Amino acid sequence: MPLLVLPPPQPAWPKDLLPLRTELIRQGFHVLLKTPPAAATYGQFDPRTRTIWIAPVTIPLEIVRTTFLHEAIHAAQSCPHGRMTLLGFKAKVLPVVEMEINGILSTRYGHANRALEREAFLLQSQPNAVAVLIRALRSRCNLKRT
Repeated sequence: MPLLVLPPPQPAWPKDLLPLRTELIRQGFHVLLKTPPAAATYGQFDPRTRTIWIAPVTIPLEIVRTTFLHEAIHAAQSCPHGRMTLLGFKAKVLPVVEMEINGILSTRYGHANRALEREAFLLQSQPNAVAVLIRALRSRCNLKRT
């Protein structure tokens, strides 16, 4: 009898992120567990096509949650008209976290995007980020409920 060779298992979305993924899709976004088009990135959002890419490697690296939340925040920031605007989220973080965010912002992002990126970094670290984002999507985006 020939040896049966199974393909490697496909990465799966963590269950706690499924409600957010579902809401993004309901709001007309495309959510792909696929290597982003931009080189050397774990996640990417394109407001023109309303597409989020999350690299499958983020799952075994255990950074899928923060990566997906970060890109989902940008999706919410793009509503309602495809132009990125702040959600208005504010949070207090430890000084060491603030220093890390400032370091990332000053070395990797242009001045024009810093406020949007700061908000994404702050919100992605919050334990209630999924619920906050679902509310933001429902209030800012054109509702497309099924």
